[in-house]
Amino acid sequence: MTDPYYADVKQWKRDYDRCEMVLFANQCKPKICVCGGPITLATDDKGMSYYECKEYEDDGLHIRHRCFDAIKEELEELKKKVAEEANNRMNVEDEMKKMREDSKLL
Repeated sequence: MTDPYYADVKQWKRDYDRCEMVLFANQCKPKICVCGGPITLATDDKGMSYYECKEYEDDGLHIRHRCFDAIKEELEELKKKVAEEANNRMNVEDEMKKMREDSKLL
């Protein structure tokens, strides 16, 4: 027989893990909510647009992320990827130049 306190601790851990998933899910444009619900585009009273869970409740366990912030974060990630790709391309071009020089010597 297990300790009833153990069941409570397990439930607290599940709740904490779920909150952590919500925290990390609020980056870029969310695809699906942690609860498994679909993400929809919604606006509030002030006209602000949000990506939010269709079953959104303000309990901290569902996703609601401002569209502008999500697009801004996604753009920053894309800029990082482009810079990384440009750096990789420069490295490859340098290697190719070096190989051409070596082949001329041979």
